[in-house]
Amino acid sequence: MDPSIQYIAFIILAPFAALLCIGVAAFARLRYPSAQSASLVWLIVPTVGWLVSNTLELANPTQAGTLFWMRVTYCFIAFTPVAWMGFSLRLAEVGRWRKLGSILLLCVVPTITMIMVWSNDTHHWLWKAYHFTDVLGMVAVNVDYGPYFWVQAGYSYLLVFGGAGLIINHFVRNAQPFRQQSRLIVVGALVPVLFNLVYILRLLPWLKKDYTAISFALAILAFVVAIYRYRLFDIKPMARSALVNSLPDAMLALDLGCRLVDMNPAAVTLLGLSPQAIGQPDREVLPAWLAAAWRSTDERGPRPEFQVGRPGHKRTLELRTSLLKDRRGRTSGWLVVLSDVTVHKQTQLALRQRANDLEVSNAELDAFAHTVAHDLKNPLAALLSAGELLRLRLDQMDPADIRRMADITVTNTQKMSTIIDELLLLSSVRKLSEITVVPLDMGSLVRTALDRLAVQQAQSGAQVSLPQQWPSALGHGPWIEEVWVNYISNALKYGGEPPVLELGGELFQDNGRPMARYWVQDRGPGVPLELQDRLFRPFSRLDGGGRAAPARIQGHGLGLSIVLRIVEKLGGKVGLDSQAGEGCRFWFTLPTLPPYMFP
Repeated sequence: MDPSIQYIAFIILAPFAALLCIGVAAFARLRYPSAQSASLVWLIVPTVGWLVSNTLELANPTQAGTLFWMRVTYCFIAFTPVAWMGFSLRLAEVGRWRKLGSILLLCVVPTITMIMVWSNDTHHWLWKAYHFTDVLGMVAVNVDYGPYFWVQAGYSYLLVFGGAGLIINHFVRNAQPFRQQSRLIVVGALVPVLFNLVYILRLLPWLKKDYTAISFALAILAFVVAIYRYRLFDIKPMARSALVNSLPDAMLALDLGCRLVDMNPAAVTLLGLSPQAIGQPDREVLPAWLAAAWRSTDERGPRPEFQVGRPGHKRTLELRTSLLKDRRGRTSGWLVVLSDVTVHKQTQLALRQRANDLEVSNAELDAFAHTVAHDLKNPLAALLSAGELLRLRLDQMDPADIRRMADITVTNTQKMSTIIDELLLLSSVRKLSEITVVPLDMGSLVRTALDRLAVQQAQSGAQVSLPQQWPSALGHGPWIEEVWVNYISNALKYGGEPPVLELGGELFQDNGRPMARYWVQDRGPGVPLELQDRLFRPFSRLDGGGRAAPARIQGHGLGLSIVLRIVEKLGGKVGLDSQAGEGCRFWFTLPTLPPYMFP
């Protein structure tokens, strides 16, 4: 091919390529003002300078003018590979090399080259000699290369090949989720490399003109299509890494063949996947439960949940599946998202528990108000009547009547004091979060409780039998004493005429944990099964609905609710074994060893 045709073709193509690059720069900055588009503009600037100055070099009719524009052209040639590498680093997301200091370091060799260009006539290290050729009235120049030329050429080719390699490697790895963008980016990266190889290796012996500047313009054209047609700067992998890779949710992309084509770091950590999993069928690399679950999950249906992890460290994962579609609306795969909702579920559970606690507390407050209004009304009325009678008729009353009024006052005051003590005990059990738990001398606690109930036992004529030895347990002595007082007091009230009580205890295993069970057995009428669940409710009594209550019985419905709270606080349980007409056995359990001794 006639070399003049190559030069004329370059002069015709170069201005169009320069205008194309300028238009791309304006479009990219106005439409997508970002760091990525800025790096593309910095690549376009030396490319346009190269094209314009090279055109002026060829179009100049004088040797001096041609030589001047050749020097200008070579300055742009020296810096274009640096701009190319900067663009490649930004596009390939090599963060540690994108800082200004790193880019300036890459400019050291081109800066030296620029000095060599303008001082070459004094040392001839860059070009040894110039050879001018007339081309249809224009002057073309060829040079004999000096030793420094190969330093600059090697450095330039290193940057060009390195940048292309970075881009190709990055976008090939992300080819499936961004297939169209990746193809154009790879083509754009390969074009300058191929043109350079053809020229420097003389693969086309007749090619005398270096079209590398045109090749950079063609590469930029590929980027333009990626920007405009496929929104490179909108949804390209750089934005994906900034967003998807930083998400705590595990995200997986699968193609129509159910092969894994992409995953974010959260998925790698959660599922223990390796980079080799990319391209493999989901059933071979994903956990069996996930491979089966995502196929049956509808993006419009409920989101299934799964428990993963070892016992004691379980996490709750929520699965979402959605279709991936291309620009034409065709299904190209699936997006599978696993969200860790453990904290959310724990919060929901805590809120439900708190709501239940508030509901119970409100019910107790209502019952408390009822109890205060009802149970304190009668003794207060009696006290008021006795006091009013004494105030009005004290001078007319004989000593026996005065003594009777005093007995009424003392009795009703004791009733009020008992109610207040029970309410205070119930409140203290609810609020005290830490207590001292020690081995209990159960025999001593039972004897103290019986001493407190000696008058009631004597009035009822009750018979009480005790075991010779009590099993040991852990607890809080003052509280357990109240448990025994409540159980024994109820048995004395409802345990028959006269009451016959049997107290006892035994050791047993509760799910492998040694426990102690204690009980009070009576021979009263018993409690029907349908009424038993009411016994341990605060302020609840079975007046007339269960066990027959003798006239001597006084109560406020607080005792068994206090027992329940005490025992549960200490890690035990309460219960009742009874059938109508066969008596009752009220029992409670306590641990025999501290909780830290068990897993």
